[in-house]
Amino acid sequence: MKDKEKLLKAYHFLADYMQDTLEADEEISPADISPELTKHFRGMRMWLPLKLYGLKPFRASLEEKLYLTRYLYNSIKQIKGFETGPEPELSVTMFRYIPTNEDANSFNKKLIQAIQKDGRIFLSSTTVNGIFWIRVAVVIFRTHLEQMDLLLKIIKENVEELSN
Repeated sequence: MKDKEKLLKAYHFLADYMQDTLEADEEISPADISPELTKHFRGMRMWLPLKLYGLKPFRASLEEKLYLTRYLYNSIKQIKGFETGPEPELSVTMFRYIPTNEDANSFNKKLIQAIQKDGRIFLSSTTVNGIFWIRVAVVIFRTHLEQMDLLLKIIKENVEELSN
C-alpha cells in the first residue's frame, strides 16, 4: 500500500457501536483500510477469480458437481438395501439404508454417526415426514470422482459393520 491515508478515506466507516475508537491514537487498523471492516468481504473471493479466469472454470466445476451428485445417486440406487430420495436436480441428494431386522431411522442415525466418526468425508442428515435421511451436498471444489468412490466404500463398510 503506497498511501494508507487514501485507503483510510475510501474505506473507513464509523458506526454508532464503534464510537469509542474515535480517540484512538494507535496505528491505523487494517479494518479501516479494507472493504472488510469487521466482516469478511466474500465477494472479493468470487470477483477476483472471475476477473482472472472468466466463467469457463466455474461452469466446468459446477457441471462436475452436478455429475458427481448424479453418479452417487445412481450408484447408491444400485446397491441392495438402499433407498434414495428424489432424483437430484442440483448438487444435493439423499439416501438411507433399509435394514431387514431393525428400525430404518435408528439404523441410519447410527450409520451417519459412524461415517462422521470416520472423519474422511462429512455428511449431514435430514428428516422428511418422519423419515431420517442421510444427505450429501457436493459443493466443495476439492470434491472429485475419487471422493465419491471413497464415500461409497465408507458407506458400504459401515453398513456391513453395523449390520453384524
